[in-house]
Amino acid sequence: MIPEKIQALFKFIDYLDMNKAEYIEKYIPLCIELQSLGQQRSELNPNKNYIDKQKYDKIQSEITVKFKPIKQNIYIPVLNKLRELGIWDGDDVFTSIWNGNISAISDFKKDFTSEDISQVMSYKKKYLAFRKETNTNFLSLQLVFSNLDEIFKEFFDFFKDTHENEFDGFETKTIEAKNLEEAVTGLIKNKGKNMKITFPFESSSDNDAKKQLQTNNINVIKEIIMGDKIQSGDISNNKGPVSVGKGNRININTDNDLNKKTFNWQKWGIIIGTALAIIAIIVTILIS
Repeated sequence: MIPEKIQALFKFIDYLDMNKAEYIEKYIPLCIELQSLGQQRSELNPNKNYIDKQKYDKIQSEITVKFKPIKQNIYIPVLNKLRELGIWDGDDVFTSIWNGNISAISDFKKDFTSEDISQVMSYKKKYLAFRKETNTNFLSLQLVFSNLDEIFKEFFDFFKDTHENEFDGFETKTIEAKNLEEAVTGLIKNKGKNMKITFPFESSSDNDAKKQLQTNNINVIKEIIMGDKIQSGDISNNKGPVSVGKGNRININTDNDLNKKTFNWQKWGIIIGTALAIIAIIVTILIS
């Protein structure tokens, strides 16, 4: 029998599949239109010319109106469904999507039955079809789908008969930067793309050690077009200490890759929140 946590993931896939046709017909064209408006707006300089300022304000007003149905009919309902099913606990950086479900997935990989396989395969097909056929984050759900892709890939990759990456066409791509300046530049150059930036972070306990700080997929279009920034701050209250500050040391026993990955999400949660805020401000200033 498939456990309740896994059934909840399947119910969310059913929810996406049920709404897929409407999303494709009604909202994806609207997202494309908003992206075009955002591009037009980014080419204006409202701080230096009154004509640009008038055009900018007109486009901004149009964006505000056109984005409302996406927020009301996609963004809010998707988050409500995730929370209703217990897939996400409401944290701002969506780390609970991984932390709250990885144990159930790991257990299921050990205890599944032959009868379960066909159902898993069916839901994998549904999720991959949704992501490929919509091929969008709806200008507001990039963090959400990035985290969903990660947990579903961890799950569905166990149940596949190919060496190919079945998530390749839509999953978040990583760009490595040497420092914060390169990270910001990379975000600007790749605005609107499904990508994330990593850059070195010097360990407080070892000057020679480097950690990768993930910016959790800041979508520049989201920052610029929507004007509806998702604040980062809280992280889920799970296993593993979190310590921020000079000279602090963090010790944890990580026995396997899944434990390490879960701990990594928790350990950098607060730092990521700070970095998100800083980068978002810089990007907004540079593009304005």
